[in-house]
Amino acid sequence: MNISTKYILLTVFLSTNIFAGLSIGYIEEDYVSVDDDLDRRIQIYYPFEKKIDSNTTFIIMNDGEELFYEKDSWHGKAWNIDDSFKRLKESGYKLNIVVVAIDSARRAKGGIIDETRRYSEYFPKDAIPFFKRGFKKYIYSSFIDIPKMDYLEFLEKKIVPYIENKFNVTLNNTNLGIIGASMGGLNAINAQLEYPDLFGFAGCISTHWIGIKISEYLALPFSKKISGDPNTTSAIIKYIKSKSKVLNDQKLYFDHGSEGFDRYYSNPQEQINQIFDINNINYDYKKFEGDDHEPKYFGRRFDSILIYLLGE
Repeated sequence: MNISTKYILLTVFLSTNIFAGLSIGYIEEDYVSVDDDLDRRIQIYYPFEKKIDSNTTFIIMNDGEELFYEKDSWHGKAWNIDDSFKRLKESGYKLNIVVVAIDSARRAKGGIIDETRRYSEYFPKDAIPFFKRGFKKYIYSSFIDIPKMDYLEFLEKKIVPYIENKFNVTLNNTNLGIIGASMGGLNAINAQLEYPDLFGFAGCISTHWIGIKISEYLALPFSKKISGDPNTTSAIIKYIKSKSKVLNDQKLYFDHGSEGFDRYYSNPQEQINQIFDINNINYDYKKFEGDDHEPKYFGRRFDSILIYLLGE
């Protein structure tokens, strides 16, 4: 089955808007069905009002199941980004934004292998050629660099046209950005590097630069113990260095905490910062002492992330 046949767009609009439990704004739910393996729920969030015009900014957000409700999250924790928008409104901000939150593979199917599939979807396929020859490169080429794991193609060929058709807009790097955390943050910088004409900004929160050992990857459905893999980190950094010059007018934001997984991110982040400094890339970076690799910390930082990325 070829790509054009495989990716059949099926949308089912739920007429009931979701207000319950939100501190501000409301959500519309939709479903994009690609095939049995890649069904996705989309939550379209209007933080202030449902007014779409030439000044509206659209933000694609990864791991959509973690953004609003604890009950939707696989681990019962959420960013609560509606609280961020409430704080922004109380501070005098009223940003013209629509958030398009896309569930990860982890929630889409709910099976035992969906944690590993999430990693495969979000991992930058274009970094695989930068692996040293050997077993790891073979594994990534054979099990991660495959069509059904091509999340960026899903965004480009299905999600972007869906947004354009629904709102009668044309998306490009003047009105579209992408934000994610952990592997979702790695996917965000990957999206901007591969589609610089489409994504004007990327928010990369607690970006998971360190990869994962093969043994840890296979154990993901049962254990979240990850120490990282230097070879994977090296390949990611080499990939970003090879593509960084495409980032001309784009904006990037990076941050991480000091606890949990985040304690491993300082060194690779410094290497990324050096690449961007040399190439005069427009980015911001912050380290938050005491913050762990948890949705509640991502949500607390979301206000300042939006202010930076959407500011003049």
